[in-house]
Amino acid sequence: MESRMPTHTHHSIPQVLPPANCFTVLVIDDMQANRILLGKFLKSAGYAVFEASNGIEALELLRATAIKPDLVITDVEMPVMDGITMIEQVRYLESPLAGVPIITASGNADEEMRSRAFEAGTDVFMTKPFDLKALKKQIAKLLTARRRASQRVGLESTITQPNRIDTQAGLEVEN
Repeated sequence: MESRMPTHTHHSIPQVLPPANCFTVLVIDDMQANRILLGKFLKSAGYAVFEASNGIEALELLRATAIKPDLVITDVEMPVMDGITMIEQVRYLESPLAGVPIITASGNADEEMRSRAFEAGTDVFMTKPFDLKALKKQIAKLLTARRRASQRVGLESTITQPNRIDTQAGLEVEN
């Protein structure tokens, strides 16, 4: 009996663009379980989530796709390219990508790692496991600040629509 399964591989499935009123978050972590858990949390709050397993993969996504994230959340310690090196590279990309807010996280954080992350250009450093309430607040703060800065300078913002979120969850981004 002939199979009716598609002949293309998983990797050839085209990426679907998120709805226009949905913020996008790029989650970068070498541990798939962490990406899944964080992705579920963000999706339940109304965000479109894209994933990468290391810094090189993240940079390839940023350079090659029509998806331009409104926020990046990255692990620090990853194979191939670590989060701090990836942040340095993102800050050299063309605008508006160079200014994307970045939350950096590590389960093995020390003061030196924290300092290196801020020197590279991270906006927020958090420890893992995440305090989800604190993460929600940081996301809202960063997206609000980015929107206001874009409006002040008169730049075309990548953040043009309100997020579809549960206001009871505390993630509402102010206009």
